[in-house]
Amino acid sequence: MASVSVSHLIIFIASLVVAAGVAGTLTTGVERVSSSIEDGSIDTSQQVRTDVEIVSDPGANTYTDGDQLSVYVRNTGSQNIPIEPGSVDVIFNGQFVQNSNIAIEDANNPSNTVWRRGDVVNVTVLSPTIDGSGSGDNRLFLTVNGDEEEFEFNA
Repeated sequence: MASVSVSHLIIFIASLVVAAGVAGTLTTGVERVSSSIEDGSIDTSQQVRTDVEIVSDPGANTYTDGDQLSVYVRNTGSQNIPIEPGSVDVIFNGQFVQNSNIAIEDANNPSNTVWRRGDVVNVTVLSPTIDGSGSGDNRLFLTVNGDEEEFEFNA
């Protein structure tokens, strides 16, 4: 009789150890999923609050100093954006423009470091791939925090 209760006790303890292991694994998994959802919602919230509009006139001469492309962009969203080349992604005529070839400055106050709602910045593309002396259709894609804008103009 005693051997039956000892074997039942061993099986009971083993089942508790297995149950605790499963519960720990499930808890860790749920925490990871919860953290991932929270991170995704923060990114989505920033993307929803970010909105920009290119306000440059496509009929005006957008080239300065021959090979520099200059466009004006207004922050129409509720998200403040740092005024730095890493804040925007630029694709010009199908070619990605590196951050080292982009300059951004507040059009009204060059000393500002934050692009606030309603402010206009001047985005200058200093890429050697841009030739202002040429003619034809050109296309610029500007992406800020997931918000994409397209600007088409003739050179």
